[in-house]
Amino acid sequence: MADNFETIRREHTADAMEVLSNNCVVPAFVGREDEKYFKEAVKIGDSLDMLRPIKSIGGTGMGFNPEGLVRTTVPLQIAFWVNYNFMYNSREDAMFLDEDKRKNYLKPGAIHMANRIDLLMLQYIAATSPNWVGTPGTPPTTTDTYASAQTKLNQLLAPFDDRVVIFTSAFAQPIVKANAAFFNPAQIIGKEFLTGRVGRQFDFDFMDDEQTPFITPGTWVTVGTVHGAGQSGSSILTTGWGSGTTILAGNERFTFAGVYAVNPDSRLNTGGVLAQWQLTAPVNDAAGALTMQIFPAMVTEGPYQNCSGSPIDTAVITMANASGVGYTNAIAMQKGAYTAAFIELEDVSKYGSMCTVMTDPETNISIRCIWQWNSSGPYAGNTTVRMECIFGIGSRYSEYFSCAVLG
Repeated sequence: MADNFETIRREHTADAMEVLSNNCVVPAFVGREDEKYFKEAVKIGDSLDMLRPIKSIGGTGMGFNPEGLVRTTVPLQIAFWVNYNFMYNSREDAMFLDEDKRKNYLKPGAIHMANRIDLLMLQYIAATSPNWVGTPGTPPTTTDTYASAQTKLNQLLAPFDDRVVIFTSAFAQPIVKANAAFFNPAQIIGKEFLTGRVGRQFDFDFMDDEQTPFITPGTWVTVGTVHGAGQSGSSILTTGWGSGTTILAGNERFTFAGVYAVNPDSRLNTGGVLAQWQLTAPVNDAAGALTMQIFPAMVTEGPYQNCSGSPIDTAVITMANASGVGYTNAIAMQKGAYTAAFIELEDVSKYGSMCTVMTDPETNISIRCIWQWNSSGPYAGNTTVRMECIFGIGSRYSEYFSCAVLG
């Protein structure tokens, strides 16, 4: 009986794993190369500093001009714990067939977890994708906007392979029917039967995901200007935001007049295109002078230069959206923009529970299911089931390899 009990629970866990992995859109389109470090025999903790490649300025001619080596890192933090729990009593267990448990408990729970994983990842991505195309409040009605996203990624030297657009059905509806001839059934990254597949165009696989977040921005009376020349880094002083209280929500996107995007390799101006930035922290100010925390940090010289120079004093700030105008934040990105890691949890069978831990071989998503019959306590007479997974996501090259599509 015990062996059969274990077999049934393992089958149920496998069913949940299949449903979960097939309904998780985002994990198939982010890097997973650093996941192995969390599975080594010597534990590294819950955070990893991911190394970026060394960049250099270089030169021409016969002159010898050695450069100092500068290594930069970005964090990958294991920060998200997603679970789904339910219970049933012995009478229900006797009345329900295994298929009923799959249909009524496991499948809805796995879909819930998949949606929550996608949501958490997309919220993180939306908060760390400073580049944008499109018009806030107006969903794109032609594919021109996605062609602009392709151009944006090209200018920032994002690799041409493994690109994806993740958008809602409200974004998809205006363009799919009109452009059906342009979308083709090319194989999608990850499982071929991954839900949400729309098609392929402009080097992008188009995926439908209803979890793409709606951005609620702040409010202001008058947009301010830069206060003081020669600024750089992640904090920019501003002034002139007008009378009344300025409330920035911490996700607004904007540009500084005269600060242009540059080619990440040659550091040459990319044809007069303004560099785009994103606010990383909320601001509440009534004096008209506030400090904007920006992503990425403004680097005006050296091998990691990412803009043409510092804004001048009184440089005009232009917000992507009007005051109080919210928008849906679809994402166009290349797989190297973000990296994620799913942690394989401990098998706790030794503590008396029936536990199965499974990792999907294609998506590397790991899930643990714990089945426990309770003889006492608040759940006495019931079998409790806990399904859970732990993961983290980090921005590796999102300022170069991702672009928000506003609508």
